[in-house]
Amino acid sequence: HGFARVDPLAQRVVEDAYILVDDGRIASVGAGAWTGRPPERSVDMTGHYAVPGLIDGHAHITSGPHSVEVVDGAPTIHIPSVDAITRYNAAVAHALGLPPVRTPGADPVANALYDPQIRRGAWRGPEALHAGAVIQPPPFGGAAFAYPRSEAEWDAEARRQAGMGMRYFKLYSGLDADELHQGIQAAHRHGLKAIAHLDTISWTQAARLGIDGLEHTLPTSADLLEPEQRALYLAERGADARYLFRWFELAAFDGPLIQEMLAELAQRRVVVSTTLGVNALAYNSDRLDTVLPLEDRAYMHPANLEALLSFLPRMDAADHQRARAVMPKVLELARRLHGAGVPILVGTDGNGGGPAYSRELDLHMRAGISTWEVLRLATSDAADLLGIGDRTGRIAEGMEADIAFFGSNPLADPGNLRDVTLVLADGNAATPEEILRTVDGAPPVPGVAHR
Repeated sequence: HGFARVDPLAQRVVEDAYILVDDGRIASVGAGAWTGRPPERSVDMTGHYAVPGLIDGHAHITSGPHSVEVVDGAPTIHIPSVDAITRYNAAVAHALGLPPVRTPGADPVANALYDPQIRRGAWRGPEALHAGAVIQPPPFGGAAFAYPRSEAEWDAEARRQAGMGMRYFKLYSGLDADELHQGIQAAHRHGLKAIAHLDTISWTQAARLGIDGLEHTLPTSADLLEPEQRALYLAERGADARYLFRWFELAAFDGPLIQEMLAELAQRRVVVSTTLGVNALAYNSDRLDTVLPLEDRAYMHPANLEALLSFLPRMDAADHQRARAVMPKVLELARRLHGAGVPILVGTDGNGGGPAYSRELDLHMRAGISTWEVLRLATSDAADLLGIGDRTGRIAEGMEADIAFFGSNPLADPGNLRDVTLVLADGNAATPEEILRTVDGAPPVPGVAHR
């Protein structure tokens, strides 16, 4: 009681608010003095701000560090799941006020083991909605990846993942159009949503094939460029990372191909997880302190941080300058997606929450999306898109008590979302200190002082 309740749906702040929690759910919401039967416990949160639990729609909580191993004489990329790292990721995400997250691809065995650990309270962390093994051809391998070669194998892999409790089927950039189509069909046959990180296949084509979701603001298919620009792009494209910015240099957002893409995505309700921080990291890998300061790196497990730094794209100084120059156009595309009515799912492509989450929201605001709208994207909109909006994402009677309290006003600065003071998940309250103490090598307690 006594706090300011931030309501992104109504776009208002209710002062001197109270919430009554009973058996993990919100029994009453109001303002002023509580006049009902005295509760078993009363917590004075005067001076704090309450926001519905934030949702990271692209959080690799169950993923460990990338590694390269030689298998049968060929280099193979693995992303193993390691319990100690998963527990670390989960605790950081939970401490930053994230009750549910979506994990977009990892070893399905690790994902299936994660859920009961969280339900039992053995690990502190958010509820997770999972994609299992990512469908991608070599050189990716190991338990976090799979590559079906026939219709029977596609069906078996989708059935396997669905049987292990996965909700999503992650299709990756190395697939051709026929494989993408097979993957979408196999996912749907087994009740899974098909999501994809694509490169050469256009978002327009994927939408028409029935994709449910797309990952990252990187629609880098030549098919989305007008004919003259397409020819330039294809002539220049090599194995390096220059395509990550070159596509934006050449894309005509007002041209018929991009406009067609926006219309298809909106009409078919294809969810785009924008992960704008991915672009920022790639374009600034030569000066990481500007987008990933040293104090923020403490929120990443050391092994995952080391792997991230080793896998960032390498470009020369001139290319980095060109890459940074397209960032306003990346933000413009996010704004156009939102303006066209394409469902936006906020996500970090990190290990869940952390400072990356507040940076992600800040990038959406810099794109021209209002603060209220961004907070709605991060709460009720995200819950609705994940199919859990009937129980979370709002501070309302009957909903799960998933609430984050902050010591500073998040409407004034998205960086204030680091100033978490108390987290409620299904009505269970804990401070960031209490959550982070459950893991070895815990990062510093989050707060505005760490910005």
